[in-house]
Amino acid sequence: MARIKFVSITDLVSPKPKERRASPRQLAAMKRESQYEKAIAKLTSGKVAVFEPTDEKVSTLRTSLARVVARNERSSDLHYAIKGGVAYVGLEPIPGARGGRKKKS
Repeated sequence: MARIKFVSITDLVSPKPKERRASPRQLAAMKRESQYEKAIAKLTSGKVAVFEPTDEKVSTLRTSLARVVARNERSSDLHYAIKGGVAYVGLEPIPGARGGRKKKS
């Protein structure tokens, strides 16, 4: 035979997990991406934002910029490229970047 109990609906809701503090790596990423967002927000036509990595690797710069560009409300208008270890973001296509005209065969 089974034991029968009556409980309220609120007892069945799982408790809300505690909010964790961000790790130092997450804090650094948030700070870096906020700086990139501010720079991209200042972009106007004819201007290009240049991001030169100082204490970070190019791959870190690339992933952070990709995240920021994808989140931006102007993401369909933004173009970015990495040439020679330096990242460029602009509202027009970046000269010398990939995705240019196809060669005629």
